[in-house]
Amino acid sequence: MADALVLIVGRLSGPKNQVLLELLRSVAPVVAQKVPGARFQVLGGPVTEEHRKLEKQFTWVQFEGHQKNLRPFYLRATVVVGAGRVALEAMALKKPVVAIGERLYVGPLSPDKVGAAKATNFGDCSEKEDFDWDRMAGDLVELLKSPKKRAQAAKAGFNLAQSDYNLEKVAAQTEGLYQKVLLEKNLSRFHEIPVLMYHRVVEKAPADSKYNVYVVREKLEEQFQFLKSRGFEAVTFGDLLARRAPAKPVLLTFDDGYEDNYLHLLPLLKKYRMRAVVYLLGDRKHRNNFWDIPQGEPAAALLKEKQIREMSESGLVEFGAHSMNHVKLTELKPAQIRREVEGSKKALEKFLGKPVLSFAYPYGLLNNEIKEITAQAGYPFGVAVKGPFTRFGKDLMEIRRVHMFPGTSLFDFWKKTSGFYHRYRKWTGKFDAA
Repeated sequence: MADALVLIVGRLSGPKNQVLLELLRSVAPVVAQKVPGARFQVLGGPVTEEHRKLEKQFTWVQFEGHQKNLRPFYLRATVVVGAGRVALEAMALKKPVVAIGERLYVGPLSPDKVGAAKATNFGDCSEKEDFDWDRMAGDLVELLKSPKKRAQAAKAGFNLAQSDYNLEKVAAQTEGLYQKVLLEKNLSRFHEIPVLMYHRVVEKAPADSKYNVYVVREKLEEQFQFLKSRGFEAVTFGDLLARRAPAKPVLLTFDDGYEDNYLHLLPLLKKYRMRAVVYLLGDRKHRNNFWDIPQGEPAAALLKEKQIREMSESGLVEFGAHSMNHVKLTELKPAQIRREVEGSKKALEKFLGKPVLSFAYPYGLLNNEIKEITAQAGYPFGVAVKGPFTRFGKDLMEIRRVHMFPGTSLFDFWKKTSGFYHRYRKWTGKFDAA
């Protein structure tokens, strides 16, 4: 057959060279005899006199030495023989791979060989040395003669490369592992980390607010000054995943994404070099607090896209998701919950160009099913109002927050940021109160 090029890539020294020499002496002649036109092309070095003798002895063997760009050789090959990086590169180019390394002959990467290939780095790592040269000769002959077999091996290899060795996936898995270890170390140092829940930040108290979901800017500045004087550092959820937590961390969270967060909160964050987490709706068509207006709450504008981008670019605001439409998730069917939870993450990540790490349950309403859907959507954190645990991190999908009210005094603020507030509430029997 005209198209029968076996490409072998590897180091021509040490144990790999011994395997290569045996392959060319034991396997290649059998293949050349049974497959007319079969050729063996070898890339790697150093090419020695021993290799040149084989080249003269077997006219269908050719040593090309080291090559800077392997891609053209892979693309011309009918079958690629190798291990480690060689196997991965060929698999990614949808080439059928026959895995053999320093210790083991694995064989063509058919679905039933994938496990052995992964476990041994395609033959490079094994407790025992095991080479079946007769089987390898038969496998190569079968592959070179059968387009169907080659297609099956190419598909199995490509699927493996995409599922287990895709660089983006591997990088994400590595980053995820690093974040998990750092987060566990951070959280092991604290019982409680104060997580404060705010909503609006206003210049003057509205006279007709029904739910009192606001704090006056002057009082918030007083609270910021109090935190600073006590050595607190405001962090975000991203900080907990990416760096060592400071000695006294506090999380400042603001639900719903009101425009006054831009007008009054952002200047305070800049002035005191503090950071906050602001929760947005995924459906960016919403322009005001439509969910509260029918109950008598005054209309309040939500953040505009330009303001959100400026806040994000400041590095002082991390945005989280607050569902698509500020609905009561406990009243929805599972498919609807997923659209609200998953949809808001995807929409905001596309808009922000950054990962969205936390989800705030609207109205603080949740159950185990909602928590599971939130975790499956890829959120590392879910924040509630109430919660069953005093310890931060005991359940990262139900982080308990402390509700900040307009009339919170500095003494109450001290209690809420004391580091033992949840335990104090539990001791007084008021732990279940929002």
